[in-house]
Parts: sequence; C-alpha cells; structure tokens
Amino acid sequence: MAGPVGGVHVGWFMLIMLISGALNTILMKFMVMQKVPTAAGGPGEGFDQPYFQTLLMMVGEFLCLIAYYAKGRDLNVNFAEVPKHIFGVACLFDWTATTLVNMAYICIPASVVQMTRGAIVIFTCFLSVVFLGRRQYKHQYAGVGFVALGITLVSLSTFFNPAVGVTTQASVGFYTKLFGIGLCLGAQVFQASMLVYEEKIMSKYTVPPLLVVGMEGSFGILFGIVLLSFLNAMHIENSAGAVYQITHSTPLLCAVVGSIFSIAFFNFSGVTVTQKASAVSRSTIDVSRTILIWAVELSLGWNSFNMLQLAGFIVLAIGTMLYNRLITWNFLDSDYNPSEIAALLKAGASPKALDIEASPSGSPMPEKKGMKLG
Repeated sequence: MAGPVGGVHVGWFMLIMLISGALNTILMKFMVMQKVPTAAGGPGEGFDQPYFQTLLMMVGEFLCLIAYYAKGRDLNVNFAEVPKHIFGVACLFDWTATTLVNMAYICIPASVVQMTRGAIVIFTCFLSVVFLGRRQYKHQYAGVGFVALGITLVSLSTFFNPAVGVTTQASVGFYTKLFGIGLCLGAQVFQASMLVYEEKIMSKYTVPPLLVVGMEGSFGILFGIVLLSFLNAMHIENSAGAVYQITHSTPLLCAVVGSIFSIAFFNFSGVTVTQKASAVSRSTIDVSRTILIWAVELSLGWNSFNMLQLAGFIVLAIGTMLYNRLITWNFLDSDYNPSEIAALLKAGASPKALDIEASPSGSPMPEKKGMKLG
C-alpha cells in the first residue's frame, strides 16, 4: 500500500501527474499547430521539430536536478555508490519514446495520441512478468484485454466517424494516420521499458525521485546536443529554424516554456509514484489524463466528437480500472491465495479494505464475493 512521501500522501503526486501530463500533451499539440517562419521573410511553417521538442523535454527534466540541490541534498543518500550509467539507459528509452510521440502529433489528434498511449499498460504488464518476475492475476489479464480492444476502437475512429458517416481529418491521408498510430504504439514499447527499468533500479538503490529525473534530463541534454548536431548536418532537423520560430512567436514561446515546466512536474510525480507504488500504477494513471485532453480538444475545436472514440475510451477506462481493481468482477478473483492475503494484511492493509473476514482459526479468509484491493 502506497504511503506518504515526505509527509505528503502519494495520492497528491498522482493528481499532479494527471494535471501536468494533460497540460503537457495539449501544449505539445499546440506547438505543431503553429505556423511561424523559420527565417526572416520566409513563409509560415508548422513547428515540425520532433527531436528539438524532445530536447526541450529533457531541459524540463533537468530542472528537477536543480530543484534537488536547491532544497538541500538528502544526507541519507550515498549517491557516489549509484552507477551513473543506469540513468543514461533510462534516458535512452525516454528519448526514443518521446521523439516517436512528438512525430505522431503531426499525424493524428492529441486525444488519439493519448488514448493510443494506453498500450503502455499492455507492454508494462508483459515486461513486468519477464523482467520483474511479477505475477499477473486474472483481473489484470482481463484489464489488458479491454485496453487492447479500446485502443483498436480508438484507432478505427481516426479513419471513420459513425456520427457523420465519412472519414475524419480529410487533410491527413490514410497512411499518414496509420503511421501516426504506429509511432505511438512503438513509443509505448520504449516507455514501458523505461518504467520497468526504473522500478528495477529503484529496488536496488535509494535515489530521490528529483535526482532520478534530473540525472535522466542531464543525460538527455547531452544525447540531444550530439544527436541534433548530426541531424542538422544531414538536414533532417532545423534547430536554428526552430529557435527562430520560438523567438518570433509569443504563443509558441509560451507553449515551449509551459511544456518544459509541465514535464518537470509530470516526471517528478511519475517517478515518485513508480518508487512508492509500482510501474503499472504510473502507467495506468497516465492513461487517466485522456479525458482531460479530449475535453480540451473538443472545446477548442481541434477535434470533432466521434462515437467510436468515445466507445474506445470507455472500454479503455474499464480496462485500466479492472487492472487496478477499481472495479471488480467476482469470477476474476479466484486466483488469490491465503498467503497473499496474509502478506497484504501484514503490510498494513485492513480486512475491511480487502473485503475479507477471519476464519474460525483466526487466519484471513476471503469472502465469496472477492477481495477489494482498492
């Protein structure tokens, strides 16, 4: 059971993760919608700079390192004993995933990007079994199945809107949309790998969340500078043009600054949730911000209402709630054994919270209707 972090309950960090994550996605989509010249006298061009945007995100993560040392080092942490390469490995996962998602913003709506990112639950579940040796229960497998179905419906909504009977976003081609969805799914493989990798190293070393994010941001900036040097030389990326666009557009500049700070809060709170709860908890909370993003898109006219997308979101939400046991079905609770229940009680869970009763011998015994682990 998740406990307090420095006197603050982990639930507050979940809330911060939800709000800052939604804001960051909205701002990233807003960036690519801006039309600003890349040089004096040039025509307006979209901010199609996925690698540069990833570097901006790394700057946001680096702010966490500054915050860590500004508030005073934790004397209980012997950072010298922590191998620094572990932050570089996590950063490479993060860099790849973030860049792929940044590319997808050009192809599909932000709400579809976010809903498709729900696939992270599937990959995190699989990788948690393989690399963390974590047992998955029936309700978790059922949740993964619902998530997969929900993502399928959301993906179909990109191509067809039953409400109007025609394909949506006619200005974007079929294969471009398909490519965008593929980018999002591919990104989640790397993102899930990062989450599980972080959880694995958290179990070996005591590292404050601010320091983790800050170190990953530091490596990210170094990787970004080297990578952008090659990409600019190959004319794949135009960083000088990106800087010109930012400095000559107030809305774009505000979006950039907002995205940097929102990613700082999002990653700090996300690593805290991973450290104090689990990688799956972080990934499922991440999915929950979808409804906020979709509501903003609809209110701003960036997207049109789509019944398939709504159906997909509902199925996706059911899947995530099943996985976290926010909703329970009796037939999915049969694979818990008494020793696991006893371990939960020993960890501090109350019988009422677990929805169990004591047997005549005094040992815990699940009720027929199943436990409630919420």
